[in-house]
Amino acid sequence: MNTNQPRSEFLVPLRLVWESGPLSVSSIEYPPGEELQVGPDKLLVLTGAFIIRTEFKAAQSALPGNTLLKGKLRYQACNEQMCFRPATVDISLPVTIQ
Repeated sequence: MNTNQPRSEFLVPLRLVWESGPLSVSSIEYPPGEELQVGPDKLLVLTGAFIIRTEFKAAQSALPGNTLLKGKLRYQACNEQMCFRPATVDISLPVTIQ
């Protein structure tokens, strides 16, 4: 799939967006990409398994206990011949606030 900084404005970047809740996002760190020849173009893509790191910060008003953070991951997958229609998947992350 494309990285969060694809080389063409016509490609959809990888984006992780978290809904507002008891934790706020301090930073999101995407993995580096690798070059892949797709038709006549060299794209910057992610292949195989990868990790997107998100650093959260709890508000002082956040109540201790278990909660579920929700977000959306938008991506565009490609193979050696073409890039596919963009897709969005729901993300759920169980967390414990202490």
